[in-house]
Amino acid sequence: MKQLEADIYNHLKERNWHNLRPSDLAKSIMIEGAELLELFQWENRALEEVRGDQEKVEAIKKELADVLLYCIEMSVLLELDT
Repeated sequence: MKQLEADIYNHLKERNWHNLRPSDLAKSIMIEGAELLELFQWENRALEEVRGDQEKVEAIKKELADVLLYCIEMSVLLELDT
C-alpha cells in the first residue's frame, strides 16, 4: 500500500496537483459516486443480472476506479494512515 501511495503522490506532484484542496477532492468523490449510481438509475437488477451485462460491468469498473482513485488521493494528501 505504501508503494501505491508513493506512486499516487508522484503522479499528483508531476501534474502540480499535490496541493489540491480537500473540499475539491470530496466534491470529486461525490460527483464520481453519483456517476456510479446513475448506472443503476431506474433499475433494480440482481447481482447475477449485472454480472451478465459486460457493458454495464465495464462502466461500473470505470466509475468505481474514479471514486477509489479520488479517495486514495485524498488519503495520501492528508497523510492518513491507510
